[in-house]
This record gives sequence, C-alpha cells and structure tokens, in this order.
Amino acid sequence: MKRLLSGICSILITLSIFSGCSGNGAKSSQSGSSAKTTITLMQSKTEIQSDMQKVVDGYNASQQNTTVKLLGTSGDNYTTVLQSQFSAKPEKAPTIFTASGLRASSFEPYMASLDDTKSAKLIMKSFQNEVTVNGKISGIPMAVEGYGLIYNKDLFKKAGVDASSIKSVDGLVDACKKLQKVNGVTHAIAMAKENYFAFIHPFNWGLAVSNDYSNQIKQLERGKISFSNIPTVSQFMKDLDKILPYTNQALDSYDDQISGFAGGKYAMIHQGDWAQSMLDQDKISFDYGMIAFPTGGNTKLSVDISDAWRVNKYATADQQKAAKDFLDWLLTSDKGQTYCADTFQFISSLKGMKSSSSKLGEIVSNAVQSSNTVPWVFNTSSFPNGIDVDGASLMQKYYAKVINSDEFMDQLTQTWRNDATK
Repeated sequence: MKRLLSGICSILITLSIFSGCSGNGAKSSQSGSSAKTTITLMQSKTEIQSDMQKVVDGYNASQQNTTVKLLGTSGDNYTTVLQSQFSAKPEKAPTIFTASGLRASSFEPYMASLDDTKSAKLIMKSFQNEVTVNGKISGIPMAVEGYGLIYNKDLFKKAGVDASSIKSVDGLVDACKKLQKVNGVTHAIAMAKENYFAFIHPFNWGLAVSNDYSNQIKQLERGKISFSNIPTVSQFMKDLDKILPYTNQALDSYDDQISGFAGGKYAMIHQGDWAQSMLDQDKISFDYGMIAFPTGGNTKLSVDISDAWRVNKYATADQQKAAKDFLDWLLTSDKGQTYCADTFQFISSLKGMKSSSSKLGEIVSNAVQSSNTVPWVFNTSSFPNGIDVDGASLMQKYYAKVINSDEFMDQLTQTWRNDATK
C-alpha cells in the first residue's frame, strides 16, 4: 500500500504484459540437454514492485532449472485483472499470485495446497485459519501488518498532549483541539480517500472490538438486526461524529495524506506500518509513533496478515513445484528473509523468521507479541464481496455530510445485505 495513484498501471497495459507472457503454461526452450521451468508471479503491493524485481533477478541468477518472471501489478485494479486471467485460461494465469481477505474467496477454486512446503509448517497458529480452506493450507501469509493513528511526537509535545493518555475518543477530541492550535496544523487527523483507507480500515474498528461480530453480522444479513443495533458499531459512529470536525474528511489521496503528515500539516494519520517506506522516502525530521483508535476505550492496534502468497493449481506439476521452492526460499532462507525484513520491511508471520526492525514494524511486532491486537474482520468471510466499493461510497457521503451517521448505518445495512446475496 504505497503511492497508489503513482503506482497504478492501467488494466490494458497489464493485460498486454500478460499476453506477452503467454508461455506461462509451458516450459521455455531447451538450453543444452535440460529445459528451464518458467513461472510467473503477480502481487498486489505496488510499493514493493521495483524491489521485488531485484529479488527475482537475484533468484534467477542462482538457478539452473527455474526462471521467475515478475508480471506488472495494477494497484486498485489488481483483483479485476487477476480475475480476467483466471476466467480466460487458468493454466496461463500467474503461477504465483497474492490474495487474501475480501478477494481470497474469488480465487479459492484456483489455489493449490501448500501443505507440503516448509513455509506452511512455520505459520504462527493465530494466522493459520485465514489461509486454510477445507482443512488444507492454501496460502502462505506475506506479512503481518497493523494500523492505528500514526502521530507526530513533536507536534504532540508542542500541543502539550501525552499520547499515552489518549484512552477514549473524548480524550482524542481534547487532543485534537490542542493540536489544531499549533502553527502549521490544518487538521489534527487525516484519512485517505481510497476505498480501504476511507471505509474498510476505519469501519473495522466498530466490529473488531466486539466479542460477537461473527454472529452479529449473520443476524444482520438475515434481517434480524441493523448496524445501529450492534452496540460497538453504533458507538464507533458516535465517536466518528465527534472527531469528524478535526479531520480532512478523507479528501486526500494516500500520497497526499502521507505528504501532509510529513510536512506537519496533519498531526495524525489513520494508517498502518506499510506507510514506513514512504515516511523513509520523505526523510522526515521528527519522531513518530502509533496509537490505537480509542473507540469505546479501545487501546489495541488492528493487526492481521496483509496478504497471502498463493500457487495456481492449474499450472503444471513442474511449475507448482518451482513456485513452492521459490516461496520457501523467499520466506525461510537467510537471503530471502533479509529481503523480506530489510528491503520490504515485512513483519513475518512464520515462527523463528526475521522481521522488520523499522520503527512502525517494531510497534506492530510488540503488539503481536503481547496479544494487544484486534483482528481485521474484513479479512474473514464476514465481509461480503463488493462492500469495499459500496461501503466506501456511503462513507464518502457521510464524510461530506450528505448523510448523517444514523442514515449511514441504515443505508449500509441494506447495501451489506444486497452484497451478501449476490
């Protein structure tokens, strides 16, 4: 999740890349007496694409029997492009691809079992269910990620705000009032306008802090209750009402949100540890940290697996084996771990593997180790397909004050039911 606008390729360009790699289902030409197995890889995180090419180049240079080809990524259009490939000819679709959360269910028919990989045996117990389908491991978590409110420690000091004392939304509001009096601060909190940042990530708090969200969502889909009847969701929307005047109303792109934070325009941003690479690029001069969004007195970060590596079961047996070998190398070898932890700045979901030592990475890692986390409910089957787009549309109306929080919950209830029955 990096500079989404600058990193997004058009679908047509991506499709042309695929058509140029139409040999995915076959081996490359003979070299001497042996044939190299060619596999393709497509992943959704635009911020690591250039570094992933370096990883692939290095791996290929060390291999005699395998060639990995990295395909273009397409940002917000990733799922659409990937679906078109599998719908056309599954055997020519990417050999390795990423899918998790809302998009994973669409690709379950194409996922090979990864139970026989070294990586699968090392997945932390708390993350195994999310990559298990019908009792088999169908994916290897790419990384663990977490989000909350990333805050500027220098601005907090100038405003006389102690971040550790913010344990309620009323406390957050008090902090916002002080922060907006600091020279240069236009909004105490900024959110990005893209679907996941504007709706999925914030709304997750209202469900994740509930101990019964799975049953509550089932009741909602059956028409028994609405979102306004779920206490933690109702509380979250009341809390959002309180902080809305101190936000940018989610009008900024992800790029502009991060840049505004780096420039002191925003004292806090609702973001995750994936923002680390952009913060590093901006070479900010101030210190920063991360706190939870304190809806209902919550003090836990929202943490889960960011995405999962998958292998195309329609690829040839040789390609599937080569794909599994590559993933085991990337996730468990010394060199692969160095790439993941130091270059990609990933927090590993595998036992005993190296993780990012970045500032935000350490904060999230500490939260995981201390079990001070709430889940990504949107990473489960609880969220219906399409709600990321439809929910974001309603949330933008709320941010723009076209509808109020009660109207938002009522309209989201009906939209959710509609999406759940598609």
